[in-house]
Amino acid sequence: MKITLLPSEKGDCLLIEAGAVSILADGGMPGSYISEVRGFLGRWAEDTGKELDLVYVSHVDQDHIAGVLQLLEDTVQWRVFDHKHTNGQPATKPPFKRPPKIKRIWHNAFKNMVDESEAIGSVLAARANTLSSSTNPSLLRLADALRSVANSIPEAIKVSRRIAADQLNIPLNGEFGNLLAMVRGQEVISLNPASDLAIRVIGPSKKDLEVLRKYWKNWLANSENAGSADKLEAWLEDNDGPLPPGFGVSIDDELGNRKSVTEPNLASLMLLLEEPKPGGGVTRLVLTGDGHSDDVLAGLTHHGRLVDGSGLHVDVLKLQHHGSEHNLDRSFVKRITADHYLICANGEHENPDLRVLEVLLDSRLGAAEHLSPNPQTGHPFTIWLNCSTDYLEKQQAAHIAKKGAPSDKLTKCIRQFTAIEKMLAEAKQANNGRLKLKYLKASPLVLDF
Repeated sequence: MKITLLPSEKGDCLLIEAGAVSILADGGMPGSYISEVRGFLGRWAEDTGKELDLVYVSHVDQDHIAGVLQLLEDTVQWRVFDHKHTNGQPATKPPFKRPPKIKRIWHNAFKNMVDESEAIGSVLAARANTLSSSTNPSLLRLADALRSVANSIPEAIKVSRRIAADQLNIPLNGEFGNLLAMVRGQEVISLNPASDLAIRVIGPSKKDLEVLRKYWKNWLANSENAGSADKLEAWLEDNDGPLPPGFGVSIDDELGNRKSVTEPNLASLMLLLEEPKPGGGVTRLVLTGDGHSDDVLAGLTHHGRLVDGSGLHVDVLKLQHHGSEHNLDRSFVKRITADHYLICANGEHENPDLRVLEVLLDSRLGAAEHLSPNPQTGHPFTIWLNCSTDYLEKQQAAHIAKKGAPSDKLTKCIRQFTAIEKMLAEAKQANNGRLKLKYLKASPLVLDF
């Protein structure tokens, strides 16, 4: 199995190659897709002759779906060129390499959730604007989250339109009867008869999707609250919204608070990939989207990978939600250990969170009471980050050259990543080579095993 960690700004973008199967897991932000992922995928398709057996969109947040939309738009441009060229019409070749062919997409589209998806985007955007004038840090963070979801809704709708039969005609959720992709019994999905790769859906559950549908309906039903931050805050509390600032007094109180995870994130499409190893055993990769640790554990339990409170060691764990403090806690990292931890984040929104890294390191290198009971806990392990301070500083230099001044956002990202690299370097130095670190510097990171 080979995993390429592609630049994705604050989002996710992974290319997974398992024998005869190739999967693109999310597409990251539009800027990183155009500047780096587009060229990489074009060269990959040209050099290998491979197609994408699956484009998997974990959920509709912009930092996961926007790059996928751009991939589809690039495909449209090449199809238009091919059509004109074939019919002898004047045609200008697109200024980028031909993207790989997409055989299928898994994506829980808004139109399958609610009928009023476009109106929801307007409501969310209006509420984000209202909250932006607040001095409450919690509400400002909420405004940013709502704006992100609002921006992603038009992109999600465009994805659905682009892959429709009258446009690109790419099968959507075919393995789920063209319905919503979710946990359905004990199904094992194979994308290619020539491959031994087995895929199991570990999330979302039907309940998660029902909650998400109700959530969107409630947004519309309460649209009269859009002009009042006070009413909105009360509504959120009534509907299990974020807890007030100051909640919790320790790391274990602060981490893993499910109420602080948005419903779209909780409905992330999450997968367990398993492939037989040549010498025996099974290679396991867990793709978590922006899901919550409780749901990851529930999905693995559903498929019999966790029994009677036992733990599980996997080859690769993609850390959920960019290492956000809301989606992961100490109990999770003690129960699920890995040879390789993948973190897709660039420091924006303080992700990965230093407290998350602390409990992760504790589970493998810490005091006895914090160590995972899994037998593999003492084995060497690697943390992979698809960003670095060096990478961000190059972006900042380019921004200064273009704009004449540094980017405030990049300055904050650099500050966060500097702290991250310092913490991880200290842990590595103190533990005699058991911890290895991989950062993206220039070329995409490649995990080949």
